[in-house]
Amino acid sequence: MNDIGEHDIEATVRALSERVRALEDQLAVYRIVSTYGPAMDTGSGEECGALWADDGIYEFAVHVEGGSEIHTVEGPAGVKGMCEDQFQQELIRQGSAHIMAMPLVEVTGDSAVATSYSRVYRHGDDGFWVWRVSVNRWEFSRQPDGWRVTRRSNRMLDGDPDARRLLRRGLGIPPGE
Repeated sequence: MNDIGEHDIEATVRALSERVRALEDQLAVYRIVSTYGPAMDTGSGEECGALWADDGIYEFAVHVEGGSEIHTVEGPAGVKGMCEDQFQQELIRQGSAHIMAMPLVEVTGDSAVATSYSRVYRHGDDGFWVWRVSVNRWEFSRQPDGWRVTRRSNRMLDGDPDARRLLRRGLGIPPGE
């Protein structure tokens, strides 16, 4: 018979509790990232906005002639408005799919960072085509009501060095160029 002391059992339970919490935190981050696409593609502004903290920021690259420019929306209301705006509604009517890749997630206490790719497909006369491919850096904090996005930075993978810098940060290596 194995003689396990009370201290060993307490330490084991504590260690298992910490591991379960870490797994639950990572799962919560995965859920937020994977909710974004279906919320955008259905125009569900409330659900999309609810992913963000009150002071959360979403900065994203928009293609313009000769390159891209960065746009920013703030908080749940800003993300909701973007989801429900005329441009997004037209994408939905034409057929679109915001596809998030499995993110690389790092949870540290009450904050987390996820790095991922995303693709947006659009439907046209010849079927579906890839409209944009981007890299994303998602930053999260644990709020009283669960995990929320505090910042999402999105850069197109069109040769933009900022996109490579986001990827390098996600890997924990120096930003390079």
